[in-house]
Amino acid sequence: MKIKIKMKKIIAKTTSYCLIFFIALIFSYLSNSLTSHAAEDPTRPDYQIKVNRAANCITVYERDENGTFSIPVRAFLCSTGSSTSNTPLGTYATTNYYRWHEMFGGSYTQYAVRVNNHIMFHSIPYNSVNPANMNWRQYNMLGQKASMGCIRLACADAKWIYENCKPSTEVVIYDDAQNPGPLGKPELFKIASDNPKRGWDPTDPDAANPWNSIRPSLYLKNDIGDGTLYIPLYANPEKVKKELGMKNADGIPYDADEYNLSIYGNYDLNKPGIYKIYAVATEPSTGIRADMEIVMYVLENMREKQ
Repeated sequence: MKIKIKMKKIIAKTTSYCLIFFIALIFSYLSNSLTSHAAEDPTRPDYQIKVNRAANCITVYERDENGTFSIPVRAFLCSTGSSTSNTPLGTYATTNYYRWHEMFGGSYTQYAVRVNNHIMFHSIPYNSVNPANMNWRQYNMLGQKASMGCIRLACADAKWIYENCKPSTEVVIYDDAQNPGPLGKPELFKIASDNPKRGWDPTDPDAANPWNSIRPSLYLKNDIGDGTLYIPLYANPEKVKKELGMKNADGIPYDADEYNLSIYGNYDLNKPGIYKIYAVATEPSTGIRADMEIVMYVLENMREKQ
């Protein structure tokens, strides 16, 4: 009898420890900050993030040769606080990073990066920790004031900040209703209320995302097999665009006049070197965007690519 009682106590204690461990794992997944994804990486460039609160547009800058953040490399739509007092103006620095984070009212967000106290960059809210359970109505409000103070972005854009901007990245929040930023304000593809895919963020790179079935893709027209873009020294910027194409989800290329392509990045076609550029275009009938990060070699002698 004593042995049975003792065994019951051991089982109960073990079960209790297992439950505590399981809860700790879940808590760590939802709320733990600054894990390896956000660790300092000396190979990554420094960025400055400027949030135009009045225009609900973000521009990301890299340093120029003098060390000044003057080269715009990314532009994102965002939603700041619905009241101007909810998203504070000023200069801040990123601190905590969260893969998923619980928000007010029991909602959750992906790729949250803390900016100042309760203000964070993050995705559109979800009703649960499930990428198929996004609040699509809030997604359709990107580009206008809608949040309780945080800075909302499309999933892919929040993920980019989460993965590329080091801790202590400078964040400047300012107002300029007349000028969204040097790269302009991106357009928003709105989700129809009757679209069966509406629970997913169209930009979410998750392999299970049903939007992938109609997502276009960019490609290098003259890829020699290494996925690198080779451009001759002193080439015209239009030459870079002509080297890229877009095809639909079935792999059929579009004609060049069927879509608009934009190229961003810190590069100089008048100086030999290796550069990283970012290309983005939208599918003409649905508005679904395609983007691609590309390594570009600017070569004095194009035979060097062989």
